[in-house]
Amino acid sequence: MSIDVKKILADALLELCEKTPLESLTVSQILKTTGVSRQTFYNHFKDKNDLICYVYDRYIVPDFKDDNMSIDFYKSLLETYENIKTYHHFMKQACQMDGQNCLKDYMTQHCQDFDLKWHQNLYGTKPMPDTLKFATIYHANASSSMTLSWILSDMPVPCEEIADMVVRMRSIGMDKLFQDSENKMNPYEK
Repeated sequence: MSIDVKKILADALLELCEKTPLESLTVSQILKTTGVSRQTFYNHFKDKNDLICYVYDRYIVPDFKDDNMSIDFYKSLLETYENIKTYHHFMKQACQMDGQNCLKDYMTQHCQDFDLKWHQNLYGTKPMPDTLKFATIYHANASSSMTLSWILSDMPVPCEEIADMVVRMRSIGMDKLFQDSENKMNPYEK
């Protein structure tokens, strides 16, 4: 059985940010807590922000991966919002940080990249039209922005409600945009 160094570092980051503000938390503090060497840390991560993005990938959006193109979007989005709620203290702090490869920018880019691949997969073998690409990028950015706002405002609406609103908004016009696809289906219909 191999040791999952990334998970050890991620768990330590989550634990430490409960007691120390995430922005002031240092790699040295993480290393001291875990016993992991500095070289090992940098073999796995560029910096603390890269570790924060890893936590996001592993604990917040585990369904939204390049190799998972058969998702139930609503179910996966709801799980994401529930994960955000579970790790709200971490997420709020991480989303308040700026700088190179910060989580806010990563969330938007991750959402856009996944959505473009997912829509292309659903569209079929021929390239999706520019109007669908535009709508995909638009909705990815809008969803990311609304999610960020929801996190920073301490989640004023329940997870089910925000997931439902995002899915309903994303669904508008998709019947027409997917009408020439091989699947001819709106990916956001429940």
